Parts: sequence; C-alpha cells; structure tokens
Amino acid sequence: MPLQTSVAQMSASMREMRSSMEENEQLKVLMAGFRGSNLDESDFASDDVRMRLVTDLQDSGLTEALPLSYDPDAINRYWDTRPTAVITRITQLMLIAGTFISGLVSDVIAGKLKDHEVKRAIELRNIVTSLGPAYIKLGQALSIRPDLLSPAAMNELQKLCDKVPSFDSAVAMQVINDELGAPWYEIYADLTPEPIAAASLGQVYRGRLKTGEEVAVKVQRPGVLETVTVDLYIIRKIGHFLRQFPQVTTDVVALLDEWAARFFDELDYVKEGQNAEIFAAQMAADLPQVAIDHLSVCCSR
Repeated sequence: MPLQTSVAQMSASMREMRSSMEENEQLKVLMAGFRGSNLDESDFASDDVRMRLVTDLQDSGLTEALPLSYDPDAINRYWDTRPTAVITRITQLMLIAGTFISGLVSDVIAGKLKDHEVKRAIELRNIVTSLGPAYIKLGQALSIRPDLLSPAAMNELQKLCDKVPSFDSAVAMQVINDELGAPWYEIYADLTPEPIAAASLGQVYRGRLKTGEEVAVKVQRPGVLETVTVDLYIIRKIGHFLRQFPQVTTDVVALLDEWAARFFDELDYVKEGQNAEIFAAQMAADLPQVAIDHLSVCCSR
C-alpha cells in the first residue's frame, strides 16, 4: 500500500511539473523541439535553400593537393597559394550572412527582437545550411545548447540534423562511376533515381546488387573537402588574430583543431565504414538483441 501511494504521489508531482513547464512559453518551445514536434515529413530542406560550396566558385580540380586527414599546416600551404579563392569565399560568407546580421541589428534598435525571434531563427537555419558542411556541423552542435541559444533558434537548428538540400543525382552517379571504376549499372541491378535522404556531407540512394541484396549507397558531395578546408583556414586565421587580445581567453585555434580532426574522420567513408563494422561487432557481443545488417566498405567518397 505505501508503495502504491508513493507511485501515485510521484505521478502527480510529474504531472504538476509538466503543467508548470507548459505554462512557460520558452520551456514549452524547448520541450517541443526535444520531442521532435518541430519536424515534418519532408526529407530535405526547402527548394529555395542552396548549399554554397567551393565548386560553385571555381572548377580547377583542387582535391589532388588537399590532405585527406586533418593537417592544418598542409591546409595553410594549399590555401596560402590561392588568395583569390579565399577572398571569394570570404565575400560569399559575408554576403550570405550580411542580410541576417543587418536584420538582427535592426530588430535590436527597434526593440522587436522578441517579435521577430522565430523569423530570425528560420533565417539562421537557412543561412547555416547555405554556408556548407562545416557550419551545418556547428549548427547541429549548437542545437542542443540552451545556454547559448533561444528555444526558437534551437528548434530551427535541430532541423539541420536531417533536413539539408540534396545535390544533382547526375553528379552523384558520376561520383559513383569514378569511385567504382565502372558504370554503376555494372555493379548494381538497380538504384533509386533520386536520393532517399541527404545530410551535410552526402546523400543516400537505395540500391540492389546483382546478387539481389538491398543496399544503401552513400555518396559524398563534390566540393566538400575544398569547402571544409577553406572555411577551417579562414576561421584559424581569425583565431590567430584573436590571440593578440588578452581579453579573449578561449583558444579558438586549439578548439578548432580538436574539432576538425574528428570532423575529417567523417569525410573518409572507408574509415566511417570500418568504424561501423567495429560498432556492429561490439553490439553483437554486448547487445545481441540489436540487429545490424551486413556492412560493405567500398570507397572514400
């Protein structure tokens, strides 16, 4: 009997706490985001949102000289010899973010920051998406930081976890052909004509092998390596500049290098596949009730 009373009291306390939280508008928005209530059934970002990658700026086969594992010195040497591309990227970043910043300043001056909070949050998500993979990853990390962002901004940035623009399937098929060294139809019996999902680094197609096995084919976006490295190059330059000011106590360069080293691991699909195989083996030993399909590792892109 005392146990039943205790459980009843706990349930009543939880209901009271939930009711109290729902009365707080900020907490209500935040909890809705954590429950996924802000997500819809669409698999991709809006059609008017376009990711701006370095390949949009120039097409000169930059990948050959860039490191495939994080090496800030090699990245510096590469982009130090390409000032035009760096300036173009900086201009691109400023143009994309400029309208948002001016609107935010206008809201502060007019005292309408709260009134336009949701509108600015949507703009922020679209801007982060447009800036490319490095900023999308940063936005994803910020989407779970209520100490840094408002609930409205967090809700919008959470959409970066599964709603980003896809890229042209004709380009994706060419990447598959190049990586496999043969036309895709010689390897696969079937591939969906359009991706079934897209993320910051690539997109996924549903396929079927000649042997009849159903597979997921993940294809990396062209220009990802160039875009990520030039953005890291620019941010590191800013970090080195900030070291001149003793008021700035955070070592931006050190933090960036630590984050970038892990980020580069995600760019290598072979390494990602190997890590997935390790995870599958661990799950088979520790949690055999969790079923994991067969994994096949092919190419870095």
